[in-house]
Amino acid sequence: MINIHRFQDLMRKEKFMNSIFTKEELNYIEKSNFNVSTIAGIFAAKEACLKALKQGIQNYKMTDIEILHNQNNAPYILLHNQIKKDFPIENLSLSISHDGDYAIAVVSILI
Repeated sequence: MINIHRFQDLMRKEKFMNSIFTKEELNYIEKSNFNVSTIAGIFAAKEACLKALKQGIQNYKMTDIEILHNQNNAPYILLHNQIKKDFPIENLSLSISHDGDYAIAVVSILI
């Protein structure tokens, strides 16, 4: 769970945005007119993915976890680089929700 307003100032910092989000994610954020709820939701999804894998936020690059959206705009996760090598998981289920000041994401590993 993320307080959306934490990202109001952070989203204006290019270095922060490039260290957290992939090019595809940044394209999606741009298409949303840099909606702070969208930014917080994607960040919450990355954090939830790490927690589902029982990893800390400092263990992997956040850009190695990519949150994309299918043709129905449903979010899904792709793992890249070292985290994909360490966790060769193909079936991750993702849900992102927003309510008021908060964004929340839940990741389940499907076996």
